[in-house]
Amino acid sequence: MQICITRSSRYAYSETFIRDQIKEFSELAQVHSIHSGRFPEKDEDGNLLSPKVFWGIHKFVKLFTGRNNYFSNYGVKKYLQKKKIDVVLTNYGISAVHMVPVCKALNIPLLAIFHGHDATDRKLLQQYKNKYPRLFEYASYLIAVSEDIKTQLIKMGADPAKIEVVPCGVDSSKFKPQTSTSDKKNFISVGRFTPKKGPLHTIRAFYKVIQEEPNATLTMVGSKSGLCGKCEQLVAELGIEKSIHFTGVLGPDEISNLMSSSLGFIQHSITAPNGDTEGTPVSVMEASSSGLPIISTLHGGIKQAVVHGETGFLVEEQDEDAMAKYILQICKNPALAKEMGTKGRTHIQKYYEQKEQIRKLHCLAEKAIKRSS
Repeated sequence: MQICITRSSRYAYSETFIRDQIKEFSELAQVHSIHSGRFPEKDEDGNLLSPKVFWGIHKFVKLFTGRNNYFSNYGVKKYLQKKKIDVVLTNYGISAVHMVPVCKALNIPLLAIFHGHDATDRKLLQQYKNKYPRLFEYASYLIAVSEDIKTQLIKMGADPAKIEVVPCGVDSSKFKPQTSTSDKKNFISVGRFTPKKGPLHTIRAFYKVIQEEPNATLTMVGSKSGLCGKCEQLVAELGIEKSIHFTGVLGPDEISNLMSSSLGFIQHSITAPNGDTEGTPVSVMEASSSGLPIISTLHGGIKQAVVHGETGFLVEEQDEDAMAKYILQICKNPALAKEMGTKGRTHIQKYYEQKEQIRKLHCLAEKAIKRSS
């Protein structure tokens, strides 16, 4: 199988799950990756897919029309033909929309993965409301990373028979749980400082925890952009700079090491003001793989990735008091934290192991190829 996998950026620190997807897929098929923008412009080596003249004309025409055109499609079409691509797998529905004309012209089946914002952000949905129906009609499969995203796709008019729920998954072997019970009260949170991650709610909840457990600490990992400035300001206003630390972006190994030495993982995901929601957060699955109990919200795919009362605790969105209560419960009972973490790792290995998720995608790609031949 010759498969082309698209992604919006090659080096986005928050998209390690796509890099893992490409790596794992390479064990099952011949993978070709294109990237840069909603409609890919470059190959894996960073070379433009179109001649520079065509690329320039494409930019000029799109500036005035707002649409892709012959000059936009030329490079991608030639690339797919040259590599003899059998099937295209796009990350994000908005990118899949732009691949439809090319795939249709070449009779190449298309699989589109919806990760979250591409099915929930109201501005995007308005922008693509006349484009998504064409994707829904042409795509062989629409892949939702959570049951909530599947429900949303159906509301948008997608055929339920075409939708498959396949979370990104994690490689649990990369995460090593502690072998002994720890009396440390250190917690970790990993993710971009965006509204849907609810970092301000996390901080306010943790402030309540510190009033009862002054030795508790929270390490917040993520790019110092977005809401990070407001988060740092809130921490300063509350006078808890010694209790909450901001690391900026860290590499996968550094995050894994932090998780293995933490007592629990916190993430207060919410529906953002613009409607944007989570799919199934990779950081939550990684934390469970590390043997950490999860304290999070009844939101998106978290509801399936975390079993309330068994592998962690889930609260209603914006319920900071309930979140603080459960964090304190973990603080006061490290044996419970260990037990929940162990069950969480087992849960992830059973339902979210990365190789199994990639195998599911590979099977869908094979079915799509057979149906198109």
